Amino acid sequence: METPPVLPPPIPAAPAALGSKLPATGLKVFAIAVLIGLLWIALLLIDGVRQERLCFREEARTEIARTWGGEQSLVGPVLAVPFTYATKTVNEVRDARGVPVRTEEVRTVRAWAYFLPTELDVSGQLDPSLRRRGIFTIPVYETTLAVQGRFQPAATAIGIESASYDWAKARLLVALTYPRGLRAAPEVRWGGATVKLEPGTPRNGFGETLEAAVPLDATSGAAGVSFALEMTLQGSARLAVAPLGAQSRVTLKSSWVDPSFGGAALPARREVGPEGFTATWEQSYFGRGYPQQWTDGAGQTQVEWHQLTDSAVDVTLLQPVDAYRLVERAIKYGVLFLVLVFANFFLFEVTARLRIHPLQYLMVGGALVLFFLGYLALSEFVTAGLAYGLAAAASTALVTGYSASVLKTGKRCGIVGGGLAGTYAYLYFILQLQDYALLAGTGALFALLAVGMWATRKIDWYSGR
Repeated sequence: METPPVLPPPIPAAPAALGSKLPATGLKVFAIAVLIGLLWIALLLIDGVRQERLCFREEARTEIARTWGGEQSLVGPVLAVPFTYATKTVNEVRDARGVPVRTEEVRTVRAWAYFLPTELDVSGQLDPSLRRRGIFTIPVYETTLAVQGRFQPAATAIGIESASYDWAKARLLVALTYPRGLRAAPEVRWGGATVKLEPGTPRNGFGETLEAAVPLDATSGAAGVSFALEMTLQGSARLAVAPLGAQSRVTLKSSWVDPSFGGAALPARREVGPEGFTATWEQSYFGRGYPQQWTDGAGQTQVEWHQLTDSAVDVTLLQPVDAYRLVERAIKYGVLFLVLVFANFFLFEVTARLRIHPLQYLMVGGALVLFFLGYLALSEFVTAGLAYGLAAAASTALVTGYSASVLKTGKRCGIVGGGLAGTYAYLYFILQLQDYALLAGTGALFALLAVGMWATRKIDWYSGR
């Protein structure tokens, strides 16, 4: 019997290189990162659409301002008094022998002196309503402003020697941003007389003014003259009043329940409730940045229009929910949505030995991005909350339904759908916050990171188990 040949021992198979799974895992993570970058560009394009729609709304606001009346700013009244003064000019010329000879030329110059009231009280009731241009709704108002106070012009405070004031030609000026919003020509009760304001000419940066000649002389001016006027005007969104008096009081009321108080000072007293608001400003001339009197010449510093308007106090009729602002805030969280959902899919892919193609990731990401476009489109026709709910439900249904075929089991599909629905709900909660939105968002990120760390604490990333 032949002895069978002795075979050499088999060569042991080479052990799997450490990290042989790592290149595939790393490539998948890289591909997911590239997809998130592409979808982030899509989010930026959606934000571009939002800005375009916002521009359309501003065009509608401008159209309403042109036909109804824009954001009104009341500056006045201001008392303007013409005066003349002498100026001396010294000239030096040479005579026939070449000797310098100095000559003096005296000229009479005409200028205007402006005086602000010593007391000013403005009160008004804003009656709001809504105007539509296409699909856009803009708040407007009608109001009757009662303006009263007292002038006591001090010519000596101007400080120009040899000035001669023509008190008989004094004029009362009132500046309004949109005079076309006036329902009728305002009448001024000046002392014991009644005068009517008429369109004036722009002067010293005041823009378009309303003017009236008022009876005045040096004696009555020194003693002080009281005035009162009422103006019924139309405007949109905002009303501002410049506190020109040495002591000013402004009181505004309205049935609008969402006011925003701004300008150079906040109200000294305000009440805001379901019936509307009442706000009262009380200010003195300290800190305004301009004096009680000035001239438009005579070598003195002039007061420009913007200095008066910058000192104004105002109230803005805010719309309860600005959908475009909410969409903008939501888009900032768009990348977070992509990362969270893609992380869920990737963990299922690693732990459950699933194979999910990058195109499938792209399909899910597209559904997430479409949420923001849907939210933007729906918010122009329904309330912001309903628009958010409909867009979130559509996105969640798309992702959950698609996950049923990608993740193979209903449990995994339920985890993705439930997590996405919870994320949408928490984002809506954050969008409603103002002061605590950053804190709430940061807390949620810490919680999600903790969950991710706990879920992946036992995964061997080198072997994929």
